[in-house]
Amino acid sequence: MDKRRAAQRRKRRRLLGLIAAVIAAVLLIVFFAKGGYEKFLDLLGIERNIAVTPTITEVACELKGEPVIAGVGGTIIIYDEQGVTGYGSDGKWKWNEACTLENPVVSYCGGSVVYTDSGGTAAYAFGPEGILWRYGSEKKLMAVFGGASGQICMIHEENEYLSAATIFEYDEKSSALRELFTRKFGSHYMLAGAISPDGRQLALSGAYSNGGDAAGIVSFLRMSDGEVFTSNAEEEIYVKLFYADDGRLFAANSDSVRVLYHSLTASSEEDSDQEIWNRENGRELLTDAVLVNGKYLVAALGSEESGKTVVKGYDTAGKERLNFEISGNIIGMHTAGDAVLLYTDRYIYMYNEKGLLIGTQEAGFTIKKAVCTDSRHAAVYGDGRVLSVSFQ
Repeated sequence: MDKRRAAQRRKRRRLLGLIAAVIAAVLLIVFFAKGGYEKFLDLLGIERNIAVTPTITEVACELKGEPVIAGVGGTIIIYDEQGVTGYGSDGKWKWNEACTLENPVVSYCGGSVVYTDSGGTAAYAFGPEGILWRYGSEKKLMAVFGGASGQICMIHEENEYLSAATIFEYDEKSSALRELFTRKFGSHYMLAGAISPDGRQLALSGAYSNGGDAAGIVSFLRMSDGEVFTSNAEEEIYVKLFYADDGRLFAANSDSVRVLYHSLTASSEEDSDQEIWNRENGRELLTDAVLVNGKYLVAALGSEESGKTVVKGYDTAGKERLNFEISGNIIGMHTAGDAVLLYTDRYIYMYNEKGLLIGTQEAGFTIKKAVCTDSRHAAVYGDGRVLSVSFQ
């Protein structure tokens, strides 16, 4: 009897051990499938290898003329003499919209791509599934940009003024733009701008004459009425502006990066203006910069003589968050989600916001342009070809 009970206990223990092993194996599979291992390493601050081997697909397009490439929502968007055409990440045709622009430039407004006839009077916005809105202006357009709040700003020429900025609100139901206000500038030639994430502030950067010399200015406007509530006179003329999610503004050019903050309240106690990077009389200059995931300004710094590019990322406190090198001279950057894409004339590199390499790929031709279509896909153009590159 005792022997039989002992045998049953051993059998029960073996069965329980087997069940525990099966449960542990299932939990381990779920742990890895849900990204638990990666999150655990991130929690410990341990760098990990996330690089993947990319998949390349040739986009089925016959380009006419010099194209202007963009991307949004997993869709490759191309302007050429045939109009604007959308292609999926699989390289297949999705849609086409007829339009003609003499000097097309591309910008991004929230989740849309805007093609503007720079120096002309037309602008078109596109999403992943086609056209969102079209606009014909009576004034020559110089720049178009927007924010996640659905507001759009157009910088344009204005009679008897150096420049002006008109703010619109996009009505998704009617696919129309509703004009909110126009702000005119008699002594400032505005060049670039950004809209704060909460849609309450507009920042405009431009130039003005100071004793016969060109000087820079960054003006902050209330979006409620278009009034300028403060301006920063700068020695530098800043050509790129980015609002971070915390409401602070990055202003960048080839020689300098600043972080500015101005409250809409009457108190100016929290206002700040800090230069977080400059060339310091060195050969290294800022060749391009993007705002990644609403957090960091990521800049490519280099010179033709060095044959390499230093990539640095800064938060709005001026703290350096990224610092790594890439062989070759970076000629452009783009971003989507947590990814930043950098490219030379031969290679593309995709990194995440933590500076970890997602993947790299040689194009096989001289690259003229590369863009993210989403956080793990890119489009690459050169020598009359367009490639869709997947880093999934």
